Amino acid sequence: MKKAGLILCSMVALFLTACQKELSENNNFNVYTNHPLNDTAWTQTLSASASVHALIQLLKPNIIIDSLDASKDTTMVYGDSLSVFFKSGVCTETGGAPATSGLLRLEIFRLRTKGDYIKAFKATTSNGYLLEAAGAFFVRVTREGRELSLAQGASLKINFSDNTEPRPNMQVFNGREGNPIPASGIDTAFSWQRDSDTSWIPVFQRTAATTGTVIRGYEMPVKNLRWTGAERYIDSTAPKTRIFALLPPNYTNKNTAAFAVFANQKTIVNLKAEYSSRTFAASNIPRGTKLKVITISRIGGDTYLGVKDVNDVGTNTNYFVTPEKKSIKDILAFLDGL
Repeated sequence: MKKAGLILCSMVALFLTACQKELSENNNFNVYTNHPLNDTAWTQTLSASASVHALIQLLKPNIIIDSLDASKDTTMVYGDSLSVFFKSGVCTETGGAPATSGLLRLEIFRLRTKGDYIKAFKATTSNGYLLEAAGAFFVRVTREGRELSLAQGASLKINFSDNTEPRPNMQVFNGREGNPIPASGIDTAFSWQRDSDTSWIPVFQRTAATTGTVIRGYEMPVKNLRWTGAERYIDSTAPKTRIFALLPPNYTNKNTAAFAVFANQKTIVNLKAEYSSRTFAASNIPRGTKLKVITISRIGGDTYLGVKDVNDVGTNTNYFVTPEKKSIKDILAFLDGL
């Protein structure tokens, strides 16, 4: 009996060794004590120190930095597709004193592509309703480090072209930011709010001075600094459903952001983390939509990208996503290609 027991123990040990070897070699599964990849815990309240917040600094879109003379009417021109018109005295200091002299610092984020919206973590939604976007801008004007605002009743005008033909029924939407606005990281409370002026944004057509090609675009009035976009509500009559992204257990709300990116229009939906189900979910998705479910994660010092192609949102609304480790350069290249 002792001999049989020794043989059985040896066989069990050999079996466990073989299993460990197979897991290690074929699935690249390695256990590291206290390694962030071992953390599978979700949190009900996302802290400001959660690693997912680091993504916004790693992915943020390019920023235009310029200066303008506050005493003059000025049109800032950036290539053939973007110009911003400032009238003298349009900006004011805190308290309402007009800024009519000296140089002002101008900062612009431009969201032109689907990937740009993801980089800025700005989904095209308004109070849960889905929007189709033509483009959006973050415009900040400062003097000596102090952020200025627009004078009451004043506005800027941004002329821009989209990467598709202009639509005749786009409207102005303003970005409603969190209160307080996070000093860093993702503004999880951000949403778009339709402007009180609900008229269609005018469109223009002109000939580019540099190339002679015909350019068509939007003449968007801007009555508030910071976030403004040209957007419209998508068809509200189509049947809608709720979709879910399911990931391996170590991809949690502390380290992962998830999006649904529509194939045939510029609509980007944030799949919000659901603590109760440990999934990422979004509502009001029209049935029949072709889209990609995209996840971006920051675990330890590494970044991960997950992509799931969905050809037709239907009765199956649970989508399993398997992220792969990617460099920031590779993730940015993927987003630029959306």
